[in-house]
Amino acid sequence: MTAWTSSAPPEALPSTPQEVRVDPVPPPVPPVGVRRLLRSRLVIASAVALGLLVAACIAAPLWAAAVAGTSPERTNASPDDTVVVDGEERSVLADDGRPIGPTWGRRFFLGADDEGRDVMVRLLYGGRASLAIGIGAALLTALLAVPLGLVAGYLRGPIDAVVTWALDVIWAFPVVLLGVALGVALALGGLKIGPIEIAGGSRLIPLLVIAVVYIPYMARPIRAQVRSLAEREFVEAARAQGAGPVRIMVAELLPNLTSTIVALVPLLMANAILLEAALSFLGAGVQPPDPSLGTMLRDGIERLTTAPHATLVPGLALVAAVLSINLLGDGVREALEGDAVADGS
Repeated sequence: MTAWTSSAPPEALPSTPQEVRVDPVPPPVPPVGVRRLLRSRLVIASAVALGLLVAACIAAPLWAAAVAGTSPERTNASPDDTVVVDGEERSVLADDGRPIGPTWGRRFFLGADDEGRDVMVRLLYGGRASLAIGIGAALLTALLAVPLGLVAGYLRGPIDAVVTWALDVIWAFPVVLLGVALGVALALGGLKIGPIEIAGGSRLIPLLVIAVVYIPYMARPIRAQVRSLAEREFVEAARAQGAGPVRIMVAELLPNLTSTIVALVPLLMANAILLEAALSFLGAGVQPPDPSLGTMLRDGIERLTTAPHATLVPGLALVAAVLSINLLGDGVREALEGDAVADGS
């Protein structure tokens, strides 16, 4: 047996191991849509504005207790209730009932309403209620609409017919009319389903009403997209591997609906906030004395000419909240479309 020997002379063999050059790994590059989203000044400004609105509403108890020294329900309708403005003591309500305007001070920063309540305090608490109801209703709508759209679009047959019929019935009614009808009925008698009981004056009533009213506006697009995706090759491959309907809907179809859901939820939030304001303005939403943007608009509309601040302040807050959510939602949708185009290319 011959031993293996190197043909190179001993002095030619390397005495130390040779260094292996490893190129540095480049940092991960964000997707095209994310970069486009971060470059959009309008989207960034909308996100900042919405964040400031949410933060201000969350801090409502702090402003009421530490700055204004009052509560959203406390009235100052007595002639003895006064406030110092520029060193001069003035009544909160004039003899003719006209409320004081903005003082830009600690108390009545944005003025008072026709009952002598601090508009700034009620604005923060009212915005808190409107945002909570709108965001909660949109999330509940998504939670109910996505399964309905998945089941109806994939299973088809009698289940699809029943679900589609129910969605069409809700769709046939004007949103505000249906919301007012349900809101008034539930506000008077409350809601009781088995062990669950909700009082008529609870804020959960307008939240549930808005969530139910907007189910078709999300379930129908989801159903249509599921019917299209069900004919794709990856679904056929999952069926060939023995996957059942539930697994296909959850593991195969639902991930492909993410962009649609993310694009629809901000739109639903904005519409839900508007509908809450409309219902509260008409007396079918948040019930007095609890404040919301809609109830503040209703209270201030009676003195639009003598005390316009009582109407303009909640109106501008409503416009700012809805506009910032819409612009942010548009930016997210464009970002997702950019990612889809990049993936397709």
